[in-house]
Amino acid sequence: MTLRQFAFRNVSRNKRTYAAFFLSSTFSVMIFFIYAVFIFHPAIRNSGFNWSAVEAMTVAEYIVYVFSIFFVFYSFSAFLKSRKREFGVLIMHGMTYNQLRQIVFIESMVIGFASIAAGLAAGMLFAKLFMMIGADVMQMSPLPYYMPSKAILLTLSAFVLLFLVISAFTAAFVRASKPIDLLKGGAKPKPEPKSSVFLTITAICLLLAGYIISFLVKGATVVFALLPVTIMVIIGTYFLYTQLSVFVIRTLKSNRSVFLRKTNVLVFSDMAYRMKDNARMFFLVTIVSTVAICAMGGLMGFLETIHKQISDAYPFAYNYIQTTGDVGQAADQTKIIEQVLKERGIRYDKLSVHVANFDSINGQSLNFIRLSEYSKLAKALDYPVLSLQENEAAIIWTMKDRPLPDHEWSVKGTSITLGMKQTIGKAVTPPIVDEPLLIVQDRMLDSFGNPKNDQLLTAYDTDSADSTADTGEAIAGQLGYAQTSGFWFAAPAYLEEQMKRTYNLMLFVGLFVSCVFFVASGSFLYFRLFTDLNDDKMKYSSITKIGLTDKELEKVANLQLALLFFVPLAVALIHSSVALYALHNLFHSPVIHSAITVCIVFLAAQFLYFLLIRARYLKHLKQSAGLV
Repeated sequence: MTLRQFAFRNVSRNKRTYAAFFLSSTFSVMIFFIYAVFIFHPAIRNSGFNWSAVEAMTVAEYIVYVFSIFFVFYSFSAFLKSRKREFGVLIMHGMTYNQLRQIVFIESMVIGFASIAAGLAAGMLFAKLFMMIGADVMQMSPLPYYMPSKAILLTLSAFVLLFLVISAFTAAFVRASKPIDLLKGGAKPKPEPKSSVFLTITAICLLLAGYIISFLVKGATVVFALLPVTIMVIIGTYFLYTQLSVFVIRTLKSNRSVFLRKTNVLVFSDMAYRMKDNARMFFLVTIVSTVAICAMGGLMGFLETIHKQISDAYPFAYNYIQTTGDVGQAADQTKIIEQVLKERGIRYDKLSVHVANFDSINGQSLNFIRLSEYSKLAKALDYPVLSLQENEAAIIWTMKDRPLPDHEWSVKGTSITLGMKQTIGKAVTPPIVDEPLLIVQDRMLDSFGNPKNDQLLTAYDTDSADSTADTGEAIAGQLGYAQTSGFWFAAPAYLEEQMKRTYNLMLFVGLFVSCVFFVASGSFLYFRLFTDLNDDKMKYSSITKIGLTDKELEKVANLQLALLFFVPLAVALIHSSVALYALHNLFHSPVIHSAITVCIVFLAAQFLYFLLIRARYLKHLKQSAGLV
């Protein structure tokens, strides 16, 4: 038998161990290939339309590939650890280290090439569906299928290089191990796990500090707190698993009423070792899951709040602002708007107001609107009636997270001082008009003299059913051929559609990247579980011989499996909830509903994965214990 044949047979004999890694790698290759198919599509490359889509897909390519490097390296490390005894036996029977290195390298490349082939095949199968969904998300015409030779070449080059480098590295790692270490494998006696009181307190303090800061920061301060809080939570999470968990378990073991109750002796005796051994894996799964949940929750939250944000900022269906003194241009362009509305049978109320700009005595730029003109806008929007006396001003201030800069204003060149009577928290003009916008009596504004700048706002109030994105796009297209200087047009329905198109794309890309993360985190758990399976078989077989029943074995195994699957996810859900709350404070976006939805989906998927793995794991344990 040649070394090549021996390596191929090893792969077939260990297919249970390699299965999760093969499927996860195949999924990563498939996603990478499908993104490449989209990036190199001639219809997108040649048109230049939605170039942001190409950029988003390119970023996703890098994320998937970088994560694949880390994932493959971790996976091979798990395989090597589970087969140390086998390697030790081969060395003791005369196999050289060079031959062992060749076997490990060949096995790794066999799995790697099989994953690449399967991933490309699956990618070719699902690429058309992906392009159909992607075109629909970006509201493009259907993308025709093409022979993705560049995508195939890129995927082959990237992943062949990846598996070559990782396989060579892991093979060298085996070669460096001593025969006695290989033979002992995981059978070496383990010292009882201990924890540092200082590091345990550090974990608690870091996590609490990170959470408290996340709850307290508001507005732009969230950005400055992001990096330090992230570092604190990451370090705190690592110490949570390596120190705090061991400390809690040792404390429970010291409580005899808890420790000696039924099968708790078995559970707690093994739990400390498992937590210590699996600390790094728990840490990785927690961080990966947190990133996936935050990405999906944040993107879905933004998507839900786009309508509210735009409708609050743009109270009227169609808005035109003339920023120069060219009255003729304004008249021509408003005729274009009205002609489009007439052609489409849209009934509207035309409201025209002036926004005058003056300087205050301290150099601040102030915008004013007459009370009579504000009243027209307020009536159309069903806002309360406003009344003002001499030297009184009402202020429109929609930035609720910021305090008012002033409460009195003096216009430069006059002796008039205006005092604030009322604050109005709803917009009546588009956000192009700088706030604060002051409302004063008509004769008061006339007494200020000639303004530094006078903007003409023309608003078209229509029924919400008539405020379509198509009409806004048609008007924008017509105005694009007119003189473009000195005017500004906005239709909130059209703007909302453009923003949703961008966020839909980000959500589409984030969904697949999050799926890669979730599949990889599940694979980490699978690797850890089946790496220790042989030791668990021996342990439960021995315990069964001294009286452990079938029901008790299931109870102990279920609890240990539940800890393995749900402790990292529970910590990730807590981290994600705090992070999404901070995101809410930054953007004032109600992401709670989206966050709950994403968390439920992740929890349900993890529970299904738990049930699947639990059935196989218990079957193996019962077979070794002679219970089936």
